[in-house]
Amino acid sequence: MAGIDKAAVVFSIAIALAGVGIAVAGDAAQNNPTYSAPVEATPKVSTETSKSEPQADPFAGIAEKVKSGDSMKEEKAVKLEEKVIMKDPKVEKPMVKEEKPMVKEPTGPTTHTVDIPVGTSVPGCEESNACYLPADITINAGDTVEWINVDTAAHTVTGGSPADGPSGVFDSSLVMADAVYAFTFDDAGSYDYFCMVHPWMVGSVTVN
Repeated sequence: MAGIDKAAVVFSIAIALAGVGIAVAGDAAQNNPTYSAPVEATPKVSTETSKSEPQADPFAGIAEKVKSGDSMKEEKAVKLEEKVIMKDPKVEKPMVKEEKPMVKEPTGPTTHTVDIPVGTSVPGCEESNACYLPADITINAGDTVEWINVDTAAHTVTGGSPADGPSGVFDSSLVMADAVYAFTFDDAGSYDYFCMVHPWMVGSVTVN
């Protein structure tokens, strides 16, 4: 439509100019007998409808700005998330309270057990030092040792040695099967003992 309107305006102006030119030529011919009116070319009016140039979309720039704004927001959000996840090196680690190992308070006197094994009434246990189990024991002063006879034969727990005889410090006399003999060692030292019935049976108690 804009092309057609422009063509009509141009056509109207051309007609008006042609009329003015004819009037001026007539006046000149009347005033000057030698004047010859110029031949005026008829103005060409283009009947072709000019194609209107495609107009740019005024909202295209806004859309691009909105898209770029969204991408910038997403980028800021990612950066903010990275800042939240990253640890601040200036923040000190929380102090961890070190627990001190608990020191066991010294306990009172302890009772230790020594077995008189089955079959010790026959020689052979002395070869592996297994006539009393354990044959050698270490305790503290004030501790007690209990000898339990799990053999079927009777035995003794007598302080001393087969070579020197009884020391007189302790003596159980005969300990029958399944019987128990106990002795408390109050003084530090090393105490050897043996069985008077089966002299190959020997043991020792060390008192700290």
